[in-house]
Amino acid sequence: MTDPGDLDLRDTLDGLTAGRIATLYRRAPLLRKTDNPEALLESFRQSSLVLSLWERDRLVGLARVLTDGVQTSYLCDLAVEPDVQGAGVGKRLIDEILRRCKGTELILRDSNLSTGFYERLGFEPVENAWVRSA
Repeated sequence: MTDPGDLDLRDTLDGLTAGRIATLYRRAPLLRKTDNPEALLESFRQSSLVLSLWERDRLVGLARVLTDGVQTSYLCDLAVEPDVQGAGVGKRLIDEILRRCKGTELILRDSNLSTGFYERLGFEPVENAWVRSA
């Protein structure tokens, strides 16, 4: 894989389809509902910030955020292709979210699958969530 810094970062829905999102969610694995393609895509349309990382035409990472831009940002989803996990793709997405949501508290819910990842990035556990100031 190319260095994560060399991947194409997009902050639009360009190239994203319900099928691509659902496939990445299942492969990551991200425990989200993928059985209603239109609802899945609509959740992205309604989000404050959508970031995706591409290696040529291949979607390798995806993040979705809801924010008021002042106090709180909520990282709804972070998914990375399994074959590039550990290569810095997720960190690059988190770093970009922190830059764009600066001054807000970044909150996320997590399963036990990726606890160590968020700890390494400076997130602190709170009951039922992880929090880090951007």
